[in-house]
Amino acid sequence: MATPLPIVKPDAAERFSRICSDCGICTSSLRPHVKEACAFLVQKYDELELTVQGHARRAGTDEVYFGPYKKILRVRRQRPIAGAQWTGVVTTIAMRALEQGLVEGVILTGTEPGTLNKPQPVLARTPEEVLACRGNKFGLSPTLEKIDDAIAAGLKRVMVVGTPCQFHALRVIEPTLPFDELWCLGILCSDNTTHENYMTFLKSVSRSPDTVVHMEFMPDFRLWMRHTNGEVEKLNFVEIPMHEIGPDLIAPSCRVCFNYTNSLADLSVGYMGGGMPDNQWLLIRNAKGWRLLDLIRDDVELSEPTESGSRALAMKGFLSQLGKPYTKGAPRPVKKLIAFLQRRLGPRGLEFARTRVEMKLAEGLFTVRRKAGHREALLVPRYAYVPLEKYVLPGETQPPRPPVSVKRPRRSPASGKTLKTIDPIGVG
Repeated sequence: MATPLPIVKPDAAERFSRICSDCGICTSSLRPHVKEACAFLVQKYDELELTVQGHARRAGTDEVYFGPYKKILRVRRQRPIAGAQWTGVVTTIAMRALEQGLVEGVILTGTEPGTLNKPQPVLARTPEEVLACRGNKFGLSPTLEKIDDAIAAGLKRVMVVGTPCQFHALRVIEPTLPFDELWCLGILCSDNTTHENYMTFLKSVSRSPDTVVHMEFMPDFRLWMRHTNGEVEKLNFVEIPMHEIGPDLIAPSCRVCFNYTNSLADLSVGYMGGGMPDNQWLLIRNAKGWRLLDLIRDDVELSEPTESGSRALAMKGFLSQLGKPYTKGAPRPVKKLIAFLQRRLGPRGLEFARTRVEMKLAEGLFTVRRKAGHREALLVPRYAYVPLEKYVLPGETQPPRPPVSVKRPRRSPASGKTLKTIDPIGVG
């Protein structure tokens, strides 16, 4: 049995809360807004969705899982961009927005010089600078720090490419920003970590961790790792040695995240509901989202999303293991068989996406109730309970229900200042 690898935990002393995703609010001039804007102090997803998208999630539709949207489509670029995570859809939208003068700058995440994939916030002013940032970075990044640079440069039309927790903060502070137009291009985000933890993880799963450029947990139930020579290394989910890696890999903030699909974006781009091999899915959420799609219509293939299989068995297995310590599990041949059956019988397309959303909601609520039950009303959006109403969390006897009352910090009608502060909590 391999010796457990050391995990570098986030430095709580430098943050207001140990459930911090390092979005950039705390480490910029925006810091005074943190107690109102941070999703891990007082989440406001329910009310922000209503404000930004114009309506709450509609019962009986996929909005229950994915948030408000106008249309869901599959998409792939006809001429893929070399070095992009997928075919370069997000990169192309951001480049076209600059080329056509829709925006003056794009705030996004690039790569720290001298590394293959260590995230670094960037304010791109040219299409070439956007192109240099192509590819996903598996690591926490204080992207919103670059709002300071955009303001200092006098920019008035700005696009931000960001994650759900970043957009929660951004939408809260949006009215205070001196921009005429703010465009939110959202990437879907599930579990994240520090770059140091990411490199530790690669040492456990890859034959050549130092040459991995991109990594993705794919809908075929395998981890795909692309190397500098173009080779794609694949490892079945069930064969990832989590018993060696330990429970501290994922950032505490990600364990209590309830917005995997980035519902506050104008346009959300991801892969879980797109299908294989290189289709992503788009969630057009509002009129701005349609405008962003129009930027690339001449260079992409669009199709209706597909789905197959059922999430019932996957959710049953997930809930049975939730909260239990990692173990070595079944022998390797049995794991190979499980992986084969997952690919043949498991959920695909939109059903795979629903599965992943339900897993994240269940994990988040379970973690909050175990670690900070007294803060549940502040940390868990009410929409999170709807998909879980047919399940029972471990250690409970009935499906989860929201708290009877939601206590929010009182605010002065005149000044808007918080009268009662929120005490940060630690999770993990």
